[in-house]
Amino acid sequence: MSIRTPLAHARGLGTAKDGTHHWWLQRVTSVALVPLVLWFAFSLLSVSRADYEGFQHWLSNPINAGLMIALVLAAFYHANLGMQVIYE
Repeated sequence: MSIRTPLAHARGLGTAKDGTHHWWLQRVTSVALVPLVLWFAFSLLSVSRADYEGFQHWLSNPINAGLMIALVLAAFYHANLGMQVIYE
């Protein structure tokens, strides 16, 4: 049994002072994902009738490869931020 009050337990714990930064990162990644997902959807429609070599040719284009990397990184980072909020 502790004689400490709930305020005494909470004192010193404080905030991580990282909430605003975390919130902004989540918003920035969501805004970045909007054009990337639109690009990805239209690209998939254009390459949907292609065979494996056509898809390889499409992905070997440096612009498409760079945008695909950006999409994957932004999506996983955004998911990581969201899961971190759920865990906390």
